[in-house]
Amino acid sequence: MRYGIIGAGGMAMTHASHMLRHAATTLVACAAKEYAPAMQALTATAGVLCFDNATELLSRSDIDAVFIATPTDTHAHLAIEALHAGKHVFVEKPLARTVAEGRAMLATAQATNRKILCGQVVRYFPEYAQSHDLITSGAIGRVGVARTSRAGAHPPPESWYADTPRSGGVALDLLIHDIDWLLWTFGPVQRIYAKSITARNLSGRDGVLAILRFHSGVIAHVEANWAYPNGFVTTLEVAGSDGIVSHRNTDAPDVSLRPYLHTSAQLAPDALAMEDPYYIQFCAFDAWLRGGPTPRSTPEDSLRSLATTLAIVESAQTGSVLTFSPEGAAQ
Repeated sequence: MRYGIIGAGGMAMTHASHMLRHAATTLVACAAKEYAPAMQALTATAGVLCFDNATELLSRSDIDAVFIATPTDTHAHLAIEALHAGKHVFVEKPLARTVAEGRAMLATAQATNRKILCGQVVRYFPEYAQSHDLITSGAIGRVGVARTSRAGAHPPPESWYADTPRSGGVALDLLIHDIDWLLWTFGPVQRIYAKSITARNLSGRDGVLAILRFHSGVIAHVEANWAYPNGFVTTLEVAGSDGIVSHRNTDAPDVSLRPYLHTSAQLAPDALAMEDPYYIQFCAFDAWLRGGPTPRSTPEDSLRSLATTLAIVESAQTGSVLTFSPEGAAQ
């Protein structure tokens, strides 16, 4: 399979290294207005063509699929252009800046008979995959409450991430990861109520806290913020009738399973699961293009995660409780 990359920052670098590592894939070209020094060095060493615009890359007949690793507000138009050019598309999360854009992307993929996938990579992190498997297999009985958090520093003010209209802020950068995992594990959301720092217009900080009730009966407490003073921290705790599953990234990759309140066990993922989650995700996408199974996160899953996360933003902005049917329609 022959690939192109649109974008030349950190995530583009990650994907490029995986394409070059995979024995059955070729990285043909990259396109970006500016190239990070590390990306410049990598493309020069590997003999990868470099363009300063996406259109020139997409016009090439020797590229089967493209990875889009650009600011969020560019995802939709670049993906739709790529699909019309006959390329399969992998786009970094979030799928798009708006639900309407996301729907247009999926509709274009169907109309052009091309495949599109979004990088909801947390499903491939071993601790989250193992927690999902334990919970859905019934290891902790009937689930009552889930708590997740994801926190780091606020992006530099000159970064596009700090431009909320472009990026969607902390909700579409961090919160959506946990929302995607929760939807994967517990099914569709019934009710949402949220609060955010953004809605209070405090500069240099961003954070959101949401309470979700799922149609399955689970209640989730979900937090993401760009106001954490030291490092990057993620936590997960799910309590059921027969025990608790928990994880903190500073303890990675172990998952704690406490079948009863007075006992506990540390469950280390198997050796295969210790592979780079981004590489596992890339291999799943490449195999899918070759006729293999659908990856863990489908395009429709990514659209639901986007819609749910943006509904959380709406609740925080309006102070309203939002309710949804099992099919995901607002009520």
